Amino acid sequence: MKKIFYLTAALCIAALFGACAGSGTQSESAKPAIGKERKVAVQTFTMRKHTLEESLPILKSIGVNALGCSAGQKISKKYPVAINPKLTKEQREFVRKLLADNGFVIASYGVYNPKDDADIRALFELCRDIGAPTIITEASANQLPLMNELAKKYNIRVCIHNHAKDSKRNNYYDPNVVWNMIKDYDMIYACADNGHWSRSGIRTIDGYRALHNKIDVIHFKDQKKFGNIKNDNVPLGSGELGIKEVLAYLDSIGYDGYFVIENENIADNPLPDMKKSVDFLRTH
Repeated sequence: MKKIFYLTAALCIAALFGACAGSGTQSESAKPAIGKERKVAVQTFTMRKHTLEESLPILKSIGVNALGCSAGQKISKKYPVAINPKLTKEQREFVRKLLADNGFVIASYGVYNPKDDADIRALFELCRDIGAPTIITEASANQLPLMNELAKKYNIRVCIHNHAKDSKRNNYYDPNVVWNMIKDYDMIYACADNGHWSRSGIRTIDGYRALHNKIDVIHFKDQKKFGNIKNDNVPLGSGELGIKEVLAYLDSIGYDGYFVIENENIADNPLPDMKKSVDFLRTH
């Protein structure tokens, strides 16, 4: 009976979204998720001073078995190289086996910004080889047709990530810009980073609404003070971003993707704050 109820709720959400997507309005009548059912991962950029191999027991100790695989994190002492499309076959197999042996899955890979078409193709091959289902990128608009084509070939989704308004690379901090880029592609979504939205003066729920629910992965943060351009991440629920209300909103629209926790301020000692954030998601 419970499965039938959830399926019915999901179908209702889909129908309501189809009716409202053009106007940007959304239904908020879906069933709330139970905290323990949330798909929780940690973005390993949070643990960039540790190798991937060193990070796994830390994450396991706080009940996390999924990760946002950062393009900036080194693999291990044996392979002190960042995870990138230039990895050898041996290094790729090491990553895949390391994760499997420790009971981990990859929620996403990135942020990685390809230089050209050859780099795009190599990126998809890397994600296929290490088992990453989603690519996080800030690729340019003219790269998206090829990425959408390859996403269908490899069955790997692409998500456009955003930094804040002080980014010199692009203006993806504006969710309307991202929406207009992705709306016509069937395999390209958003990876919404609400911490960088806050730094840009954009409220989290407003940003989600502007993306019309076309969100596959969330980089989930709280900030000490809303609207401060300083990157002042704090444990979930302890800042000014109204995380309880944000979770209620995401539950109401049926979001079932990963909550990829990221805190860019705790690289030296990530465990205490990560545990607080994981516990918050498990109980709210």
